[in-house]
Amino acid sequence: MASESIKIFEKIKQYLVGDVADIGCGDEPIVDGAFGIDGRFFPCVKFLVDGLYGLPDKIDKRFDTCFSSHCLEHLPDAYRSVNEWGQLVKQGGYFILYLPDGDYYPNQENPEHFHDTKYEPFLMWFKRAFCGEAKNYKGEQYAPPIFELIESGQDVIEEQHYSFYIVAKKI
Repeated sequence: MASESIKIFEKIKQYLVGDVADIGCGDEPIVDGAFGIDGRFFPCVKFLVDGLYGLPDKIDKRFDTCFSSHCLEHLPDAYRSVNEWGQLVKQGGYFILYLPDGDYYPNQENPEHFHDTKYEPFLMWFKRAFCGEAKNYKGEQYAPPIFELIESGQDVIEEQHYSFYIVAKKI
């Protein structure tokens, strides 16, 4: 398991059930037997891609859990990524994101990061964009929810301030 994923594993292991996809898995997926998806070749990668957009059209399979660690901030269109990756999750399945927290990690100093992800603003964005909390100009629900937020948190290892996570269940 990759070093970043080790930090979050104990917190999320109860959600890593059934068929697990690890998007941007690198050289070690979150669990043995996970369906590794990456743009780089490693022995554990089961689906080598040119880019991480359009995955639902490229992969026939749907998963009980989709996990991605420190990958979303590398893509210019976070909404498209989450929307498409969410389509890989079976109804009732889990969607887990683990991201660097810009309050503790200098995202803007990393030229590979398109976004300065910070826990509170990201959580607000996710709940409004994907959990049905956004309202239109009439005060009506903007769009039906895709996910229910199950849990989220910062500072997985108390003495280290670096990342945050969200766990959502597909409705």
